[in-house]
Formats: sequence, C-alpha cells, structure tokens
Amino acid sequence: MDYGYSCSCTDLTAVKEMASEIEKKWQDRWKNDKIFEPAVDESRKKFLITVPWPYTSGSLHVGHGRTYTLGDIIARYKRIMGFNVLFPMGFHQSGTPVLSIAQKIGRKDASTINLYTEYLSQYGEKNIQRIIESFSDPSAIAEYFSNAIINDFTLMGYSIDWSRKFTSAEPMYQDFVSWQFKKLNSKGFLTRGDYPLLFSIDDQNPVGEDDIKDGDTDKVTVEEFTAVKFMGKTFSMTAASLRPETIYGITNLWVSPRGNYHLISINGEKTVVSEKCMTKLTLQGRNITDNRKIGVAELLKEEVTVPITGKKIKVLSADFVDPDNATGIVYSVPAHSIMDYVALKEEDVHYIPDPIIEMPPNSESSVEKLVTKLGITSPSDQEKIAEATQVLYRDEFYSGIMNGLTPLEGKTVQEARTYVREQLIAQSLGFTLYETSRKAETRSGSEVVVAVIKDQWFIDYSRQDWKKESHELVDRMAFYPEYLKRIFHDAIDWLRQRPCARKRGLGTKLPMDTEWVIESLSDSTIYPAVYTNSPQLREIFNSSGSLNFDLIDSIFLDSSYAVEGRFHNMVVEAKRQWNYWYGVDLRLTTSPHISNHLSFYIMNHSALFSGSKLPVSIAISGTVTSKGAKIGKSKGNVVSLLDVVNHYSADIYRLFVAVGADIVTDLDWNEEDVGTNSRKIDQFVQILDAYSPDDGKLTYIEEWFVSSFYSRLKSFISEMDQYGIRHAYISIFHEVLNDLKYVERRGGRINLILTRILNHWLIALSPVMPHLCEEYWHRYISDSYVSLQVLPPIPEGYPDEDILRAEDYISRTIQDIREIIKATGIQPRSISIGVVADEIKKIFPLLIKGDMVLIPSEMRWVIPEFMKIRNLILQYDGDELFILNGNKDFLETTFSCPVNINKSAASRKGKNAWPGRPLIRLE
Repeated sequence: MDYGYSCSCTDLTAVKEMASEIEKKWQDRWKNDKIFEPAVDESRKKFLITVPWPYTSGSLHVGHGRTYTLGDIIARYKRIMGFNVLFPMGFHQSGTPVLSIAQKIGRKDASTINLYTEYLSQYGEKNIQRIIESFSDPSAIAEYFSNAIINDFTLMGYSIDWSRKFTSAEPMYQDFVSWQFKKLNSKGFLTRGDYPLLFSIDDQNPVGEDDIKDGDTDKVTVEEFTAVKFMGKTFSMTAASLRPETIYGITNLWVSPRGNYHLISINGEKTVVSEKCMTKLTLQGRNITDNRKIGVAELLKEEVTVPITGKKIKVLSADFVDPDNATGIVYSVPAHSIMDYVALKEEDVHYIPDPIIEMPPNSESSVEKLVTKLGITSPSDQEKIAEATQVLYRDEFYSGIMNGLTPLEGKTVQEARTYVREQLIAQSLGFTLYETSRKAETRSGSEVVVAVIKDQWFIDYSRQDWKKESHELVDRMAFYPEYLKRIFHDAIDWLRQRPCARKRGLGTKLPMDTEWVIESLSDSTIYPAVYTNSPQLREIFNSSGSLNFDLIDSIFLDSSYAVEGRFHNMVVEAKRQWNYWYGVDLRLTTSPHISNHLSFYIMNHSALFSGSKLPVSIAISGTVTSKGAKIGKSKGNVVSLLDVVNHYSADIYRLFVAVGADIVTDLDWNEEDVGTNSRKIDQFVQILDAYSPDDGKLTYIEEWFVSSFYSRLKSFISEMDQYGIRHAYISIFHEVLNDLKYVERRGGRINLILTRILNHWLIALSPVMPHLCEEYWHRYISDSYVSLQVLPPIPEGYPDEDILRAEDYISRTIQDIREIIKATGIQPRSISIGVVADEIKKIFPLLIKGDMVLIPSEMRWVIPEFMKIRNLILQYDGDELFILNGNKDFLETTFSCPVNINKSAASRKGKNAWPGRPLIRLE
C-alpha cells in the first residue's frame, strides 16, 4: 500500500466529496436518534461544558468556529472517557446591534443591505429581497441567523443538545434574568449615579464591548483627561492631557492646520475647542453657549499663559494634531514627549528645555535616547514614535521622580499627577474631559464617544466583600493554562462599577425601573444555569404565563416556597435536572472575554450560588488569524463555517483546528495547512478502505507497532485530560499513520495489526473525526454509535516497554550509522556492529553510580574513556546482540550492504562499545 502522493486539487476535491457524503449520512442519523440529548443518570459522573452563545446578527466564520470546535472535541472526549456529557447551546439576541441593523435595513442603507445579501447568498436563498425586507424587524434577523447557525453547527458535526436551546429574547429566560437582578438588588449590589460611558452618537444610547466593532479583541475604554485652560488676551484655549504633571515643562500649544475650531462659552467663560469636542462636552453635561467659528490663523497669533507656572507661550500648528481627539488642542512638552520633540526639531526650534522628571541612573527612557535608539527623524515615523512613546510614558509613570525644576521635587510622577490635577480643578483652571482610548464605532457604523449618563444603573463590582468571595472561588477553580488564575485575580481586583442597563435595545426590562433595559453583558452572566432545565422552565412558563420570583427561587436555590397543583411535577423535574447537571465543569472561551464576560460570570455565581453549583474550571482558546492578519470583512479574508464545509468538509476542518496550534495559542488559517490535513485524512481513508480483519501471531515489528500504539494511547489520555488537544492528536493520528507506513516498509501486515488496535483507535479519533469514525465503526466493529462508546482499558501486557526500548535502540543505531556515513563520506560495502564486551557491561553499573573504587584494578583503564563519553551514552540493558541479529535483514536493506554483528572485545588501545552505544565500522 502506497501512502505517498503529490498534492493536487483533484486529490483534495475527491477527499472533500468523499467526506461530505459520509458527514451528511451520520449527521442525519445522529439527529434522528437524538444521541446527544443526555438524560439524568445518577450512576454516572456528569460533565457540563459551555462555550459562548453566539450573537445572531450574521454568519459565523472560521475564527468563531475554532472555539466551538474545540468545545465539541472536549465534549466528545469526555463521553469516550465515560462521562455523561451535556454540551448545550443557546443564542444571544440582546443589545443594540440587531436593532441597529434592522433600522439600517429599514432606511435602505446600501452597505448593510449588500452585506446581508451576501450572507443570504451563502445559504443559497432564492427570494433574497423578500427576506431582506423582513429584516427591518430585528426579531426576523435573530430568528433567521439562529437557524442558520444551528445548520452550520450541525454540518460541523457538533454534538450539541439542541433540545435545551433558548435565547436571551425568550420571555421565559427574561423572567430568569429579572429574578437574578432582584437578587442582586436585595444584596445591595445594584446602585445608581452619574457615570461616563461609551456612547453611540447615532443611537443616542450607551454601548458596551459587544456593540462596538472589534470591541471584544481591541478593547475600548474610557480615559480621563485633564482639560487645561490657557488664558489669552480675550479668551482661553483648552488643551487636554493624560499627564497634567508635565505642565511645568510646556513650551507651546499645537493646533491642527486643518482643524475646525470654535470659540464657545462654558458656564460664562470663553474658550476655544475643536468642533468635535463641542459634541463631547455637551454629552458630558457642559452647558455651551455663544458658539462661533474661529480660524486657525487667528489662533496662531495668540500668546497664552500656562496656568500655575504663568509662563507665556506661543501657538503653533502641526499636522499630527487630531482635531477629533479630546479638545483638538495639544500642549507641547518636548522634554517628555517624543512627538513634541520631533515636531519642534522639524520646526527648526533648537532649544529644548531640561527634563522635569528624573529617571533612575541606568534608565534608557529619555526622549533623546529613545529617538536615537529607534532612529526617529520626523513626525511621519508614526510606528516608531508610538513604540517609543509607550516605553517613555510607562517608565516615567512607574519610575519617575519630579526634580528641582518643579515645586514638586521628590514626589513620584503618580503623586504629582494627582496633585496637579486636583490643583487645576480646585482653582477652576481645568476640568475633567472623558475620551475613548481609541477611535471606535458600533457594529452598525455609529461613532462612539464618551457621555456622562444621569442616574445610570450599575452593578457595583467594587464591593470588597463580594471581591473576597470571588477571589476564594478563583482559588478553588482550575484554569487551563494555569497562569490564568493570576490573571483572573487581577481582573476581579480591577473591576469597579459596571453600567448594567440602557434605555434602548433588545433585552430584559430592569425589574426595579422598567424604563431601562438590562445590557447585553449583564444579562448573560449566569445563563448556563438555564441550560440544565430549559425544557421544564418553558413548560411551566407556557402553562402559567410567567416564572414568578418565588418559583425560580425554589428551583435554583431550593427555597422553602411550596409549589402544589399542576406545576408540582414540572418543578420537581426542573429541580432534578438542575441539581444533577450544575455547576459548569468547563467553560471554554477566548481571552478577550477575561476582563468582562468571564469576570462577571465568576462574580455573579459567587453572589448567587454556592457549593457544587459554582464553576469548576475555565479554559481559554487562542484566536484565529489568516496568513498572520486579523480576520475581517475589510481585509477580504473571511471564510464562513458554511464555506469550510462546502470547500473542505467538517472532519478536515476539525482536524486542522485540533492539531494546528495548542489550545491557548493563536491559530493561523491557511490553505497549505488545510491541504496537509486533507492528505492525512485521505491516507487514513485509504488504509481503512483496504482493511479486512486478520488474525495470527505477530512478528517483532508488528508487536512493536501494537505496543507503540498503546503507549501513544496512554500519552493521548494524559494530554487530553489537561486539554492538550494538539499533542494528543498529533500522536494518536499523525504519528500512528507514520508508524503504519514504517511497519509496512518493514514487511509488517497492516490488516493484522489494525485488527489489534482498531476498536481503540476509532474511539480515540472520534472526537476529532466523528463522521469518518462512525463510518468505519459501523463497517468493521458494530452497529452502535462510536460517539457513545467508552474507551476500553488498554489490553493487559501493553505497552511492552522492552520491545519499545529495543526498537528505539535499533532506530538510534541506524541514525548513528547515517551520521558516520555523512561525516566520512564513505559509501560502505559492509558494516560491522560490535556490541559491548561482557567485562565492560559487568562494571558499567559501578561507572554510572560513580563507585570507581569498587571497580577491579584490572578494569580501571576504562574510566578515562567512560568519563570522556559518558554524556553520549544512551543506556540500554537489553540483549543487544539478539536485537541486532533479529533486525539484521532490515539493517542490510536499509544500507544496501552486508551487516556483520558481533560482540566486541574490550580494548585498552582503541575505542570500545558501551551499553546502548555499539561500535560501528564502515568498510
């Protein structure tokens, strides 16, 4: 059987067509027989795994698919290890994105209609225009893409229990969320106040990470600037900075030559800011009057006074100034700003004042040193300037001390920052201005700024008693990888008050104030609880019209509330499901969710539940790139899950995800690696299609293969128990295929050895290649489902470590011979292999232990040679002569010459053979 062949499109097309036919067959049978809808079974240990519930505003791509695929691989692995596994899924339909999309479609927005036309075309829809028109109703979008995602996940072979599906828009679930918020409020965890929030200008509504384009992977936060007033002759100019302590080193103001600036009155005081800043000031509660536009030329004539210091400075223009950022006016501190330093040099200003911040003597963080080190020559070197700025600002903040050129000598930069800011505000020389950490827009294209919202509702995650309980929970939990435990502790320490409601969007009404809608992160913190008993909760809701507070309390917290009558049996069953399945044994998601979703998940669970109902573990998977670039529509590199199935097949993609990268490492999607996995699957198919059961006595090399397989299987289980999916499947799939090829080259009988391991192999492979494994399981093993089999114990006597060491000895000997041939350039006519002499073998244990005094005097001559080569000796205590003679034919075939094998004589003058290191001579 020949496994080697060249890659061609025809080959891969054939693999895909073969796999697709098999996949459809088994997906239908799994669905019809409902094999992934587990029942409560008190005799078995349960395993509840959850992954993020998808947002239903569009199709999913390979990046999303990785986490769901890894989740399914883990769920299937736990099944074959004997667990009763629940792998549920629901859909997130809360928030503003779906609503905004529906409104855009209602307004006939061309770009939105084109995007959704593309989505619908992927699914083969015929009447696209009619469906698009229906999308002016947000519920139609959510419903369509919920069904589309179910279809995608089914085609991917995910073993999801769809009988427990629910959505965040479902009234039954919203009653559960209302119960959650009433409980939080009763514990004093909800509060109100004025607060700066990310805000959509078009939607006139606060937004969160889920609403912002790339908000989950490229975080947007609220930054607190100090807006400083620089007084001129008749009006002031307001510049904003994150570093007010640098006010003592200001040399000038910068404005944009293309900026639109306005002279406005804030609380009766005239000042100049950019046009964009006016909107921000209004949204942040500033009363603006007397607005008139003022030209840049007029500003450049001004001389203004630096507050606190009284220094007179000029106004200059510079292209690097962004009029849309903060106030659109920047104050220049060239001794502590890379951009200011470079820009003034370009303006031919040679005088740069001395630094006002002292750094440690060995520090390389000064403007001049960083400019020289990175070779920065002009303001256009933006990447280098950004890198240098990050280093400078960080090091000055953590290590800087104010020097004698300021009245704050000896204060740390952190202390000075707080002091100067407080002085400026107290003397009405400045005020707080909030800005986004980067330019951002919502998923529907609306600009995101910062607004101060009056009487905003919050969840108060700053409560120290709550943090203490959450830290204790983190300590008890397991994390994969382990270093995440520290990161979660830090994330919980960092959490403060979190806005939890808005006045616009889809979702659950806040029960304490129904003008507000609970926002999309806050309504999805304990949703996995509802997976356990959603069919029963829905039945109760449909019968009664609601789930009241006391009833939910009874089900989820086992309160004393008695339920009688027609709901009694429903409630009993809901409790039974809840008590058996919860808590979550593993939650798998991606790293951008640590600071929000997952931290909220931990803290809300610690607030509401206890004991066995608390989370057990969390695993983080890396993201997916495409040829090193982030996946996105704008980059033209989006490959949808439907495209994956249509062009490659589910099992090929699943194998690619499994072995392409460690679970926590980013995975790069590229055609070459997908093709490699396609060819490996084709190799597997060729072997299995040609297989017929065989029986007989195994030869040495066949025994080696069976022992090697079971050794790999032991490693596979050890790796998978720690979610080391990549190493596990490289070993049990790729390396087993390589072993089969090697055994066939050695004259081994493939059918005979497959008969000894096929049962275990198909079960072990089924989490990654479930469709193919079902096909061959039914063809060769049983009419049962391989997906539901428990991996049998490894047969007694396997792996045989003696035979594994023997073959390792043969492999090392072959490698040594090849290295000698390469080093000498000799093409041998014959090879002599001499194994260790008996007298050296006898004293070898003493040499290894260092017991030189116990070595007979007549043999101590070997000590110098041993000391010289001891690090090169790979010990082997088997019968080398027997093993080499048993593989003599293979050695002669490998090197195309006679091989003579003998026992060496101990030699005082020449080199000697050592245990595991025979003496090799080429002739």
